Amino acid sequence: MDVSDIEKFNDWWITGRVRPALLKNFKREIYNEINKYMENRLMILLYGLRRMGKTTIMYQLIDELLNKTDSKNILYFSFDDTNYDLDDIMEVYQNNIINKLFNNTGEKIYIFLDEVQKLKDFENKIKVYYDLYPDIKFILSGSASISIRKRSNESLAGRIMSFYIEPLSFPEFLEMNNFNIEEIKHNYILYKNEIMPMLDIYSKYGSFPELALNRDDDYARKYIKETVVERIIYKDIVEEFKVNDLTLLRSLINVIANKPGMMLNFRSISENLGKDQRTISNYFEYLEYSFLIRIIYNYRENISITMRKLKKCYPITPNIVFALSDKFNDLYPYIMENLVLMKIKTDYFYRNNYEVDFIEVHEEKIKAIEIKKTDREMKQLKLFTKKYENVEPLMVTYDKEEHDDINVMPLWVFLLQ
Repeated sequence: MDVSDIEKFNDWWITGRVRPALLKNFKREIYNEINKYMENRLMILLYGLRRMGKTTIMYQLIDELLNKTDSKNILYFSFDDTNYDLDDIMEVYQNNIINKLFNNTGEKIYIFLDEVQKLKDFENKIKVYYDLYPDIKFILSGSASISIRKRSNESLAGRIMSFYIEPLSFPEFLEMNNFNIEEIKHNYILYKNEIMPMLDIYSKYGSFPELALNRDDDYARKYIKETVVERIIYKDIVEEFKVNDLTLLRSLINVIANKPGMMLNFRSISENLGKDQRTISNYFEYLEYSFLIRIIYNYRENISITMRKLKKCYPITPNIVFALSDKFNDLYPYIMENLVLMKIKTDYFYRNNYEVDFIEVHEEKIKAIEIKKTDREMKQLKLFTKKYENVEPLMVTYDKEEHDDINVMPLWVFLLQ
């Protein structure tokens, strides 16, 4: 490995700053929470779906560090399309950039490793440096859920703080488009005509930071399809799980995109696609581990029963539906469900003779949320409140606000809570 292989990632060794194009002009809500842990001993791990801004957060952290430490004390390296070993990187950095041994730096060294799950045996290699050199602070990122979380939790337990970088929230999306969220919250009605068109854009592609200011539908579809979905299917999942039926994998994500909120019946899917049921189940796990989909469970008070019961599947963001399905407008009631799930992040729905879209459990209290598609949903919510105690029911509509014995809230207002 040559010194030029790491110099190309680290302009600030010469300029003293991170290039503005790498910083963007917006910090995610989670940024300050991450930044609080920059000066302690623990490693930091940023994980989540591709294109959610993990690398940008790294650059923003680096830019802030440049105000208080020598630029050469900060190393960034990406493993996304490289196959270098960590020992080679650290040796070149030690011998050619800081020009001193890691056990004799006299000051903190910050090592940013992007897409670290691509580094073979990363957890054990990093652990060696962490244990030997207390002055080194590691900041890691990764896009493969099972790989990076399972491996880091097992080998780096007690040494690492993990942060999930979620799809852009609706308030974040509006802030990137120069809306003042606090002003909106003080007078929702005043802003309704401005916010409703923004909600439609957000539901199509606004949960990706790089698309928040975009207004070109064709470009957005291509971006999500090629840089996110296909990159995960044809590169990330292949490398991590060694799958050999990419056609099946692509078929499954297309099925989900055309049926967001579908009940997962592996036997039925197996029969329809002519594939082994175990393979179907495994491939759904791979899609979930890669953050392309979200699986939720049929709520029961007994958690062991819950995990064995019916499951529902949604894309991680309805933006996936927009990119892969030509029925986006027809599917909008289910897009609304998807948006609500993104907001509340629950693991449960309810189905037993009747159905409630989402169930949130907070200690002794239950919140039941239904997205209104027909008049039937109000009846279902009322049935659920009679079955369980301490239930707070909520009906979410597209844009109407009503007051009955059940709270009814427009989707755009709900997403701003």
